[in-house]
Parts: sequence; structure tokens; C-alpha cells
Amino acid sequence: MKMKKRLLALLLAAVLVMSLTGCKETLKNVAQKVTGSSNQVQEEDTTRWADATSDQLIIQGIADASAKFDTAVVDGTLYAVFNGIWTRQTSYFTVPSGTLNIMGCGTAEGTQKFKVALWKKVDGGAEYVPDSTYYIKTDGQNYTCTVSGLDPAAQYRVTISYDSSRYYLYGLLKVEGVG
Repeated sequence: MKMKKRLLALLLAAVLVMSLTGCKETLKNVAQKVTGSSNQVQEEDTTRWADATSDQLIIQGIADASAKFDTAVVDGTLYAVFNGIWTRQTSYFTVPSGTLNIMGCGTAEGTQKFKVALWKKVDGGAEYVPDSTYYIKTDGQNYTCTVSGLDPAAQYRVTISYDSSRYYLYGLLKVEGVG
């Protein structure tokens, strides 16, 4: 009886391995037909990085640069400082020209980037603005990006976020083109 159970278990294991191998081959054949090649299908990296710049980032209108989070709008430019945060968002503003130029820098431990993204005010809350997320390296250098195609009649806010639950983000942000 023991021998029959062992043979049955071995037989079931063999059938399972053969069925999994067949399934893998079927998936591989479907991928080849879809892509037209025998290479594996690769996910496209859609991360949008801000460009390095040698322009200086000077903050105006904020008295305490060591504040946990503070913002000020001076002459159509939104300035922000952040110290020891994971995520913060600015107040809402308009974009009369439909284009924002964002410059930022940061330092952090752990994750080597933070992201900025735009959110549009809608009835009952806010919705993400597609293609508005940019990643900024946390190497202390200045980076810049441009978000265009915005509605001059709408209100927007910037969200700064750092994907870490263990470390904090420190930095500056300058957003030109706000109303």
C-alpha cells in the first residue's frame, strides 16, 4: 500500500511538472506572436527624470529655511522649503500661461529620488494631471522640468513625495508660472 501511494505521488508530480512546462511554452509562444520576436517582452520604463541644471535655486519670501514645510508666492513664482518630510502638497494656484517650470533640489538617505506631480482641483477633491510626475535625484544638485498644456482657468497644486517609510527628505522647490 505504501509503495502504491509513493508511485501515485511520483506520477502526480510528473504530470504537474509536464503541465506547467506546457503552460510556460504556450505563454512563450503567445508572447512571440504578439511581439513578432522570440525575445522576452520587456516592460517599458516610463520614469520621467528632471534635467540637471547649473542655474541657481534661490528661495524668496520664506523667513525660516529650516521649517518643516513652508511656501511663499513672490512675483508669479511659488517657493517651497521642506525639511524632514515624506510628502507635502502646496496650496492651489492658477497657471495663466498654461506652463509651469519647476526647479528643485534635495538630499535624503535611503531612496535616491523624490517626485513632484501636479493635481487639478475638481468638484469634491483633486485629480492627478497625466504626465506631470517628474523624479528629482537627491544628490543636492539642481534639476528642472516643464509641465505644459495646463488649463489657465483651472486650479492646481504641487505634491512633493518621497518613497521611504524610514528616511526623510530635505530640499527646495521653485515653481515659475503661477498666478
